[in-house]
Amino acid sequence: MKQFLLFFLIFGLSTAKGQITIDGCQEKAKANYPLIKQYDLIAKSSEYTISNANKAYLPQVSVTGIGGYIFAGLPEFSSPGSSSGDPNKAQFIGIAQVNQIIWDGGATRTQKEIAKSTAEVEKSSVDVSLYSIRERVNQLFFGVLLIDEQNKHLDILNEELKLGLKKVRLSKENGLAYSSDVDEVKAEMLNLEQKKIEFNYTRKGYVQMLSYLIGEKLDENVRLEKPMVSESVNNLNNNRPEMNLYSYQLKLIESRSGFNEVSLMPKVGLIGAGVLIQPGLSFGQSKFNGLALAGLNVSWNTEGLYKSKNNKDLEKIEMEKITNQQDVFLFNNKLQLTQANSDIEKQKAIIAKDDEIIKLKVNIKKSKQLMYDNGICSMSDLLSSMNKENEAIGNQALHNVQLLMSIYNYKTISGN
Repeated sequence: MKQFLLFFLIFGLSTAKGQITIDGCQEKAKANYPLIKQYDLIAKSSEYTISNANKAYLPQVSVTGIGGYIFAGLPEFSSPGSSSGDPNKAQFIGIAQVNQIIWDGGATRTQKEIAKSTAEVEKSSVDVSLYSIRERVNQLFFGVLLIDEQNKHLDILNEELKLGLKKVRLSKENGLAYSSDVDEVKAEMLNLEQKKIEFNYTRKGYVQMLSYLIGEKLDENVRLEKPMVSESVNNLNNNRPEMNLYSYQLKLIESRSGFNEVSLMPKVGLIGAGVLIQPGLSFGQSKFNGLALAGLNVSWNTEGLYKSKNNKDLEKIEMEKITNQQDVFLFNNKLQLTQANSDIEKQKAIIAKDDEIIKLKVNIKKSKQLMYDNGICSMSDLLSSMNKENEAIGNQALHNVQLLMSIYNYKTISGN
């Protein structure tokens, strides 16, 4: 029992691993596309920008040193009865200043919000670019499935022709058929081989391109799993990544508008300053060597008052531009969805007639076979009826795959 369970587990894992699904291919293609690296770069860039914004509340220190030679000194002061010495022409002045922001009017908070919104916009832009890969995967995946269906029915027809060839050869040996009948069957079999060669080379190219997209080596004879999807697409919401992009672009403008409010606010901080003069300045009995002071610093730039209304109008215009872009996208997307839904309905209507067509073609072939066996019709007529029967059966399978492709195309256009 343990050996059986182990075998079942290994077989199940190997089978699951061997399944190539369209959803799996789309995820692998997205992960393999070089643009995917942008996500990490955007995250790191946003992290550094926010970190820099947080440093605005750290003390800001500035130090200035001035050294030189005084050609014309400052006036000297001396008390009565005291003598003035020779002034020192070499002079050094050092100035140090420390600023500590207490409140910056919300500038730091706004910068962090802008950094976050900018990162969301950039990530959404990458999402939009990566989404186009889904269409490429769909085309290649369903292209392989369509070829597989064609090959499957060519194989069935080829087996039927082999049986027919045996019967015709036997009839020829008994004097009931012509050698030209044998040649016609052989020629038809060669035509099938040509079609299979063409299909197989096309399939090989599709598989190679799919392998390159997903970054995984696929055998040229790999079998793809036919997707199981619901035929009802009318209740799907629009989940295209473009919708997130427009939303984050509007949010970014709202974040930037915070600077308009910040410009109207005063800035409050602490200030400390020190001045060192070496040698000092003599004022008679006293000598000035240095100065230190500290206090509260309040600044208010009125420039924002003059630009506030224009800035708000500009922000409103920018938001209207983005809203207009969103409306244009939704309009075009609605047209695409209407066309895709029309394709789905068309495929359903075509499929509804396939069973009846196949039934009639089967009856015609049986009739032609009976007529040929009785020497009433030619081998060409019989082969033609066989081809048309196979074509009808192949078309039914082809239409089923095309319906799946149309449904998946609708889901891709709607972002589902």
